[in-house]
Amino acid sequence: MALLEPSVLANTIMSKLYNVLTNGDDTVPPSADNFFSWCTPGIPVEPSDLEFLSQGLTGIVKKTAVDAMQPSAAAATAAAGGTPPPPAAPQLTQEQINALMAQDTMRLYMQAENLSRLLDFVPDVAAGTNGQFARMSVQNNDGTLSDVYDYTLRMSQVMKVELPPETVAQIERLNGLLKKTVTTKDIITEEETETTVPSDLVNAYFSKMAAYDSAALEYNARRIDALTATDARAVHDWAINANIYRNKVRAAMADWETAGHKFDYEKIAAFFEQIGRRDMALLKQQYVEDLEKARLTSPVSGSDFFFTSLVPGSFATSNGWTRFGFSAGDFSSHSDSSFKWSRSSGGGGFSFFGIGGGGSHSESSGHSEYHGTVDSSHVNMSFEIAQIPIARPWFRPAFLTSHFWRFDQNNVVVKGDRLSDGATPPNGKLPAYATSAIFVRKLSLSFGESHEFTDFVNNAKSQSTSAGGFCSFGPFFAGGSGSHRSGSGDTQRDYGFKFENNTMFVDGMQLIGFKCHVLPTSPDPSSEIPANAWI
Repeated sequence: MALLEPSVLANTIMSKLYNVLTNGDDTVPPSADNFFSWCTPGIPVEPSDLEFLSQGLTGIVKKTAVDAMQPSAAAATAAAGGTPPPPAAPQLTQEQINALMAQDTMRLYMQAENLSRLLDFVPDVAAGTNGQFARMSVQNNDGTLSDVYDYTLRMSQVMKVELPPETVAQIERLNGLLKKTVTTKDIITEEETETTVPSDLVNAYFSKMAAYDSAALEYNARRIDALTATDARAVHDWAINANIYRNKVRAAMADWETAGHKFDYEKIAAFFEQIGRRDMALLKQQYVEDLEKARLTSPVSGSDFFFTSLVPGSFATSNGWTRFGFSAGDFSSHSDSSFKWSRSSGGGGFSFFGIGGGGSHSESSGHSEYHGTVDSSHVNMSFEIAQIPIARPWFRPAFLTSHFWRFDQNNVVVKGDRLSDGATPPNGKLPAYATSAIFVRKLSLSFGESHEFTDFVNNAKSQSTSAGGFCSFGPFFAGGSGSHRSGSGDTQRDYGFKFENNTMFVDGMQLIGFKCHVLPTSPDPSSEIPANAWI
């Protein structure tokens, strides 16, 4: 029996999770696209909060809303003690239908605004405790991701080169393949406005890419299970079913190449990369227009936000999630991990096991931690995980990494600005940005016969449902109460867990972190560009 501090156990769990998320490659340098920023604790998300991803921003009339507006005659008769008549279709006036559609449209806009603001952040890479993992820390000095990107477009100079007319026409045609314009009606003024969203080709590309990533994730998870197995089942599963898992990866890649337009999308990206060496002024203007077209104004807050989505939009209700498991045998395989889950100090800090209280789960006025030990020989943890790409039709990182732009050297205020200095860790206005969101669901955690831990969990359960408290372990949210904003206003929701047979169960979906791309040196203008060629 090995008694462990919770932080030691956390290191081994996060080490295996890192191997699964990076296809088992733990040798990738920190400057590559392998930086993970973890929420502490995770953010509970209801699938209904993401309906706009699949429904769009146009409201519909739902049966629940109809029933609430027009109670059925059957309910009234039953309340009077009579026999309810056969159900009849509710009859609504056109005004009532319009009101319900407007109400649902308001809800969808609120969902779109909430998600865009949640994903519109700049991660603080310097806050990391190692090269791969860091607590979720937002760099607020220079604003959000959209603020920094807008600032960069406005304050930058690019190389001027004249392109032939046929190339200009080709750019316009290919840009039309990457986005589409949809018309939406303001629910208050009924004024129609045009909004730019990702095209069907882009949605198909990222959707099939997500399916491929999911198949590859499952393949690697099963392989890692076999390599670190302490029982025969995982080895037998790999020996017998490896070809099936591998075929799923191949099929997903084939589907990505055909139905996902993989080659078409990447050819377009390669074309723009080539043109970036010839007329950046034209591309920059297109990027400015894309940013403005993606700008929406919330009918609730009155503030602007930029449309952002997760692809595929139906991921929250799909079955294509990967099962992650961690057992006692994994401890010996990953116990030498270099990933450190350090304890924070202060009222808002989080250890691997903690209870917060007095506010929402993200801001607590009180905090207590589990300081006991756990028996590694009885550890069992499992959950389903999905890594979902973030789609921002207004954000073009290829511009930021190009060698053909710089901040305006005629402006003494901005000429020395940096998005990233390329150091380790990098510093600047935009050292990194999130590329994927990591969700988990159906979480279970067991530590065997640990009475000390059982007492802590029982205490957590009583505190997490009072005064907006919560219970967490590492990046996982285990339960509590907190405010939730919807189109109809702020409401209070309770998120609980079950604790049976020394096992904690958390069924709901939650956002536990982000995969981030670390930006290289930017701007990094070419020294071969003449001084008089900048505009």
